Amino acid sequence: MKLLIIRHGDPDYANDSLTEKGHNEAKALSEYLDGVRIDRIYASPMGRARATAEYTCRRKEMEKHILPWTAESMDYMWPYRPDSACEYRFSIADGVTDYKDFWEEDRMGTIHRMIAGSDAFLARLGYRRLGYHYEVTEENRETVAVFCHGGFGSAWIAHLLGMAPTIGFSCFTLDTTSVTAFSFGGKMGELIRPRLYKLNDCTHLLDREKK
Repeated sequence: MKLLIIRHGDPDYANDSLTEKGHNEAKALSEYLDGVRIDRIYASPMGRARATAEYTCRRKEMEKHILPWTAESMDYMWPYRPDSACEYRFSIADGVTDYKDFWEEDRMGTIHRMIAGSDAFLARLGYRRLGYHYEVTEENRETVAVFCHGGFGSAWIAHLLGMAPTIGFSCFTLDTTSVTAFSFGGKMGELIRPRLYKLNDCTHLLDREKK
């Protein structure tokens, strides 16, 4: 299986929609994705993600499905102060455990919802999380696209890589309509790790700038 994590276009946050630039970005992305096989399209319930996904849905004549757990939250984006910290344990058997985020805002509930949502979503697609690994319960050759957000997406990427989500929104920056891609392989019963092979790809925007 291939998993595409796609950030929405340039946002009009006040109206939870896209700016004119954002619509142009989403259109360019949909044209770029003409050459990419996509079997399922999912989107955050928020307007800017749904609007971005709609361009690709129309070109591919596909319906999008809403994933409530992919909604954006400021809990993914609060910056760290010099006295902030994050602590966790890590092992190959269990992955990240005892995760604590020391910040004046309590964002752990949001982060745990993301983790639970991700694990349930991937389990339905044939990959059951076992600590740091995923057990293949069903061989899946599909390409799945999820249109979501910068803060959420960076935290999700870190989780898929076996890192604490805080590392994601502290270290990864996702540009508007960027594509991040993971490959999930393996045969039935095998333990696998998702392979990150594309991060923050904005080729469709660079191609447009050259014209």
